[in-house]
Amino acid sequence: MLKRFEVENFKGFKDRIVFDLSARDYSFNQELVGGGLVKHALIYGKNGIGKSSLGLALFDIINHLTDKKPFDKSYYRTYHNLDRDDTAVRFKYTFIFGGEEICYEYAKTAPDALICEKLTIGEKTVINWNFTDPFQCHIDKDFSGGIEVILPDNHLSVIKYLYRNLPTLRIPVITQLCTFCEKMLWYRCLSEGNTYAGFTNGNARIADILAINGNLKEFTSFLKRCGLDYALKLQSVNGRMELFATFNDGKNETLFEDVASTGTQALALFYLWSISAISTATFVFIDEFDAFLHYEAAEAIVKELNSTLNAQTVLTTHNTYLMQNDLTRPDCCFIMTDNRITPLCRATHKEIREAHNLEKMYVNGAFGS
Repeated sequence: MLKRFEVENFKGFKDRIVFDLSARDYSFNQELVGGGLVKHALIYGKNGIGKSSLGLALFDIINHLTDKKPFDKSYYRTYHNLDRDDTAVRFKYTFIFGGEEICYEYAKTAPDALICEKLTIGEKTVINWNFTDPFQCHIDKDFSGGIEVILPDNHLSVIKYLYRNLPTLRIPVITQLCTFCEKMLWYRCLSEGNTYAGFTNGNARIADILAINGNLKEFTSFLKRCGLDYALKLQSVNGRMELFATFNDGKNETLFEDVASTGTQALALFYLWSISAISTATFVFIDEFDAFLHYEAAEAIVKELNSTLNAQTVLTTHNTYLMQNDLTRPDCCFIMTDNRITPLCRATHKEIREAHNLEKMYVNGAFGS
């Protein structure tokens, strides 16, 4: 699981910003944490404060450690912060794998241009690689077995090189790190369209997913839990599976996408990912997840994600209705201000208890910036 993330000089983050997922010892909603870490987080913040940029920064790692779908190039037109002369963007991830702390940090000048990489296991640095100076490229022999690493340029990560060129179990930490990153998923649903990064490649249609997995009945039930009562059916049209909504006791029908509102399409997208990825993903970041959703539908999605056993999930939102101890906890709910991400439990001097109304406290300014 991810314990802590730090980034500096990326887009709007001029200075270092830290996202710490360490949990507190609250006795309620314990399914939202695991191993002392937050599993299901909500992030609040004003427009333009950097919530979306945080997701982009977190998923920068998939560019050089995996072959999964990267972000579109448009997301990286402005890579480093424009208020600094320094073009080096610095990232640092702290993971917990099997009870052991693993720290992976690197710097880049572009999404595919590494400057350096460093891997630390506990207190021991096992890889310290500088792409600009061949005399400062070190890999601990006890760790790697003395393998000779020859990289053609700074586009190939030394971590990925070891992962691709050694037997799977030769260096367990490398395998754990790379497989974790290969199963990371970022997505969002906005008016200009749906987009995702990580986890897989290519695009899947919901009609095909429902047909392959036989989930039409469950999808209909999911929509109903979100307040939408549709009669749906799957039908092949010219060799292509399509999803239809039927009306008037089945006498009339039309393509589901032609009658589904933007919010309904957002729910369908969430369901598609929930059956194709979220149950097996390691880390899921959904940006502006409820941009088109009624508060009850947003609540239903939070409940669905809170029951996810494997993946850590992070949602960005403006919906303060979700800021309640029935759905979250003071250590799982974060406020993002200028270059800071703070859990509610550390954003006030008051000791927050289960009975407190978090939304009311937030609206009344209890969590100062």
